[in-house]
Amino acid sequence: MRTFLAISMLVAFCGPLLADEQRRLIVFPVDRSIVDVDNEFSQNNPFYKQRAGAFYEIKYVGPSAEALFRIAAVRPEQMPGTLDALRAFVYEWLDAYVRGNGAIDPADRNTCVARLDQRFDSLFDSGLQRKLYRVWRDDESNQLRFLMASQQGIQSTASEPSRSPEPAAEPLSSGNSSPPAP
Repeated sequence: MRTFLAISMLVAFCGPLLADEQRRLIVFPVDRSIVDVDNEFSQNNPFYKQRAGAFYEIKYVGPSAEALFRIAAVRPEQMPGTLDALRAFVYEWLDAYVRGNGAIDPADRNTCVARLDQRFDSLFDSGLQRKLYRVWRDDESNQLRFLMASQQGIQSTASEPSRSPEPAAEPLSSGNSSPPAP
């Protein structure tokens, strides 16, 4: 009974302190609302943003955050803000993707990345952490890197067969072959 009373007193006195500590954290709102866009992509993929966002949070945000914690020496009090910034980035990117009818415009992608940079510039209080954040952004351990990369970067890293610069042979008409025009 004494133990219960001691724990109750501890919770009663420390509860307000913990609430004050939580208010000091920088929290970036994550908009999980439905994108109010009526295009072919959103009609064919209802609730895409929510489904994809939940998947990305599980599959990519956690591992990317862990890598950022390690690379940029993120302090424990910065960790919740770091997670919120990454989540906000994912949902902003998905908004742009849905608005783009299943594709993201390079300007929208750049805007999403610039907002992410601003969030971390305000979250991290040392120049070294900000610099290390930018190192992390291009690091292989950043599993969200594919959302940050330009389409050219994605296409150049794809494993497609290389195409020769020579044009394909023209179809033969009536069986006669003639040399290609210079």
